[in-house]
Amino acid sequence: MTENPHLVFTYPELFSKEIIDDDISEIERQNLKIHIEKQGVETYAALEWIIPTFFATYILKPYFESFLQEAGKDHYQLLKNACKRMLERGKETQVKLISASKSTKKLSKKYNQSLSVSILAETKTKRLIKLLFDNDLELDDWENAVDELSNYLLDHYQNYPNDQLSDKIKDLSQKPHHTIYVKINPKSKKLEFHDDSTLMMETRNLELS
Repeated sequence: MTENPHLVFTYPELFSKEIIDDDISEIERQNLKIHIEKQGVETYAALEWIIPTFFATYILKPYFESFLQEAGKDHYQLLKNACKRMLERGKETQVKLISASKSTKKLSKKYNQSLSVSILAETKTKRLIKLLFDNDLELDDWENAVDELSNYLLDHYQNYPNDQLSDKIKDLSQKPHHTIYVKINPKSKKLEFHDDSTLMMETRNLELS
């Protein structure tokens, strides 16, 4: 991997270099370290929200603390546009999980977050935040969620520890290796913040309803 990358983009392994280069051409800049990864069809023994999606954008701490200060907010807007193009690809891609024959109960029948696409970002304390996308919502809802999380992240890096994002996640798991998961509330269309425990509890409640 590129040493200390600013951004990482994940694509399905069959995507050509020409398509990927076209996707990221608008945001490429001198001194910006971009790493591209290819996601194949793998076998995972994990909860649905932990499994890597085929399309993903990782916005890492060095982007906010070094490159963004150098490039200015105009580049941040271009990056959001690139994230939204990734969402379009994910919206058009259907992914299904297949459980092992002896483990069929491990998959939730109510879990409806996209297995195709996700947006991930690092906090100042290097916690990973993963934005999930409800398949029942429209692309516009997904794009608005990217805008909302982007605003939280910008505020976080400018005003930490007195920022809204830190306040939103303060009651969740504080273990540094635990990911914070962000869902779009299907009614309010606003973001909700979870850890593995709260997301599992919500999924189980959906199963019982």
